[in-house]
Amino acid sequence: MLTAGDPLGIGPDLLLWLAAHGHLRSCDRVAADPSVLAARARVLPGGFAPEGIARLEAHLDPDLRATGADPAELLEAAVERVRAHPGTALVTGPIHKADMPPARFPFPGHTEFLAARDGGVPVTMAMMGPSLRVALVTVHLPLAEVPRHIDAAAVARAATHLAFALRDHLGIDTPRLGVCGLNPHAGEDGRFGNEERKAIAPGVERARAAAPFARFEGPLAADGAFGRAGEGAYDGLVAMYHDQGLAPFKLACMRDGVNVTLGLSFLRTSPDHGTARGLAGTGRIFPTSMLAAVRYARGDVPVWGSDA
Repeated sequence: MLTAGDPLGIGPDLLLWLAAHGHLRSCDRVAADPSVLAARARVLPGGFAPEGIARLEAHLDPDLRATGADPAELLEAAVERVRAHPGTALVTGPIHKADMPPARFPFPGHTEFLAARDGGVPVTMAMMGPSLRVALVTVHLPLAEVPRHIDAAAVARAATHLAFALRDHLGIDTPRLGVCGLNPHAGEDGRFGNEERKAIAPGVERARAAAPFARFEGPLAADGAFGRAGEGAYDGLVAMYHDQGLAPFKLACMRDGVNVTLGLSFLRTSPDHGTARGLAGTGRIFPTSMLAAVRYARGDVPVWGSDA
C-alpha cells in the first residue's frame, strides 16, 4: 500500500514516476486523490505522463481514492487497511505537518502517528541506506529535553529493533552495531555527563541479552563511531537524538535513504526526504529514495540498485 502524502508536494510525482517506469506490481495499491494525480500528470514533462497516469489508475484502491480527501484521512484509511491484512507493508509519501488537521493528526510526524494507530506500541525510527544504517533513541524532541528521555529501556529498544531489522530485512546474520554516547567523547568517564554510565551502558547490556545473534559496542564517541561506520566497522549505529543520527546519514545517503518504522505490527517505509513543494510538477526530482522505500517494503534484494 502506497500513499501520496502532501498533495502540493512531490509525492504524486513520485507515484506517477513509479507507474510510468514499471516499478509498481499488480498487487500494489495506492491511496490517493485521483484528481490530484491527474492534475499533476498534466503539468509534468515526458517520462511521467500520459504513461504514468494511465498505469497508475489500475493501482488506485477503489476504497481509498476519494476526490477531495485530505492526506490525514487517506493515511488513516490506508493504515487501517494495512492492519486488516497481515503481511501488507505501507509506503508513505512525505506529508506537510503544518497542513495536517490538528484534531486528526496531533503528532509531530508519521512515526508517532503510526505508533498511536497501532496500539501505542514502542517504535523506533531508523534510516537505512546502502552504506549506513542508523536507529534513533529519541526522535522529534527539543534538544534540551533529550537527556531526560535517555534511559536503558529506550536504548535497548532502539538497539534491539535495529539488530533484528538488519538480520531480518537486510539478511545480515550477525550484525555489528555501535551505540553512540550522548555527550562529547561519550562522557569521558563522567567528565561531560553521566548518561553513558547510567543509561546507555545498561541499555547496551539489555540489547545483548535481547538480540544475542548481534554484536554490540558502546557507548561510543559519536564522531568516531560514524567515522568507523564509514570505513565498514559497523553494519548499523544507534544515535541518541535526531540530528546526531540524521545529519551524517543525509551526508552519506541523501538520495537513496529509506525511513523505516521498526516495532509496528506491519512494515512501514518512506523516502528520507520531505515534501519538496518547490519541485512539485517540475520533473526535477530524484526518485531513488522512493524506489528504495518500495523495494525495502517488498523485501527485494538488493534494495538499492542502479535502474532509477
